[in-house]
Amino acid sequence: MPFSLADIPFYSAEDPPVILVTGGTTGIGAVAVRELARHGARVYVTARSEAKASDLLDAMADIKNSEEGHENIVCDVRVIKCDMMSSASVIYAAKEFQHKEPKLDVLINNAGVYYPPYEESSDGYESTLQVNYFAPYLLTRLLIPILNKATAPRVVNVSSLAYSYVSDFSFDDPNLKSGWDLKSKQARYSQSKLALLLFTKEMARKHPNILSVALHPGLIAKTAIFRDFVRNDSMFGLAGLFFRFLVKNAWMLGAISLEEGALTSLYGATDPSLNAKTDNGNFYMPIAKLTKCTKTAEDVALAEKLWTWTEQQLAEKGYL
Repeated sequence: MPFSLADIPFYSAEDPPVILVTGGTTGIGAVAVRELARHGARVYVTARSEAKASDLLDAMADIKNSEEGHENIVCDVRVIKCDMMSSASVIYAAKEFQHKEPKLDVLINNAGVYYPPYEESSDGYESTLQVNYFAPYLLTRLLIPILNKATAPRVVNVSSLAYSYVSDFSFDDPNLKSGWDLKSKQARYSQSKLALLLFTKEMARKHPNILSVALHPGLIAKTAIFRDFVRNDSMFGLAGLFFRFLVKNAWMLGAISLEEGALTSLYGATDPSLNAKTDNGNFYMPIAKLTKCTKTAEDVALAEKLWTWTEQQLAEKGYL
């Protein structure tokens, strides 16, 4: 295995890295939070649900290290309330974080949705586009000044191999509202993950001192995203029965565990061999495998156009 939990470095209690993880109360995000905190990092987690945040903090309090010399590490996990469906909430979270910390070493944009019912945010963006792209874009942009105060800052974006299922971004109809429901949901998800990957590439070009990487975590059956897919109302008839059977026998799809699913994010966030000069803009497949992107994802003109368009969208609403 190219990277494992044992490869995560332990950090000094005198100067721990400060790490912010979105969507870190459940799934692979919670695993990442647990491991980062267990190794001595100070970890902030954005959470929409107070109940899930409370459960996470309780779980962190019970963790004991068994590694020799690190038995006394106390997990330092702190919660910032944030609803990724609301740009105003994202702005509030960014301001609150900057009020609490003088620097940010690592931002892990982990929060995401998959195949939700059609819904638009208060800004008029379909929820998949809002949560998977606009929210992490806005959060990252607002935190660039404090990222620049870290010695070797990193941004880790959890994208998906599904980005390769689309060949362009629909600037004229970004919500992709028309068409057959199931096909449109897949297109929305793929487009949002392509946008996040293009953002990663452009971040690497515009801010070369910040290591920005993207990744596909793998197919993890024990996540809300995977369960929501097979429970989706669009999955009807024999197709629905087939996929519901597969989720109970996830190994047939090559599904991996939550711990394995978090490894590539943890690699991007912690591996000491990575640096902004040699690895900026990279895309990784599980587990921690550098992978060549499609021509669309490597299209510099498209990435620049998307960046400019997104900046204009957010500026018009007064967010930037």
